[in-house]
Amino acid sequence: MRYILIPLLLFFLTGCGWQPKKPEVSVGIESLRMLPSNGIVPRFEIGLHVVNTSPVDLHIKGVVYKLYLAGRKVLTGAAHDLPKIAAYSEADLKVTGSPDIFETIGFFKDLMTKTEESVDYEVDVAIDTGTLLPMLHTKKKGVLSLLSKR
Repeated sequence: MRYILIPLLLFFLTGCGWQPKKPEVSVGIESLRMLPSNGIVPRFEIGLHVVNTSPVDLHIKGVVYKLYLAGRKVLTGAAHDLPKIAAYSEADLKVTGSPDIFETIGFFKDLMTKTEESVDYEVDVAIDTGTLLPMLHTKKKGVLSLLSKR
């Protein structure tokens, strides 16, 4: 009997058995605003628009995000106990975070010494579904214009 149990146990432990399909998500930034703060470090709220493009509901246990400007991680935040996003639907989430003061100062110092008209940005979002699946990662990259439009 144990000759049957050992291979069966190894089969499941190595992941060769049934593996659920990883949900597919698309994340966009809807808003960014400063929150009232009691300390010297400001708090920010980022509105994320999450689209669940898979046939299974997305039960979000937590979200972690990082915002990079010109390659510097200037903002990090997290949220937990978020709503379920039904299959083939979308929802807006609010996530708060705080800036990394030294990286932010470095970013502005670099910005003042260069004469560039735009800055590269990247948002890295990790979504924990609370299952055996790995965290769902999505990144969005782009360019922010520093010139005002008239």
